[in-house]
Amino acid sequence: MEDAAVRPPAPHGASPDGPVGRPGEPFDSFFPKDIDWKRAALETVQRHPLPCLVGAATVGFLIGRYRGRIIVGALAGVATNMVLRQLGEAFTAGDL
Repeated sequence: MEDAAVRPPAPHGASPDGPVGRPGEPFDSFFPKDIDWKRAALETVQRHPLPCLVGAATVGFLIGRYRGRIIVGALAGVATNMVLRQLGEAFTAGDL
């Protein structure tokens, strides 16, 4: 470890140079690099509206079924924070 080119490992085995690779890297060989994903998705929905609607409903149902309590808890926390922030602003402004 005395050599200037040798660096100690980063914590938890992470690369000292930061994240290595990209999330889509394994799929780069399957899909062309110049594809317009937004246009392709819109065309797919326009050509097959009912299957896309059924797919979206199925995914929404499954997410709600298995992660519904977490989502509702998070939304309740956000709503509570918003209400408390407004109440705090009302008390500090002297409107009450």
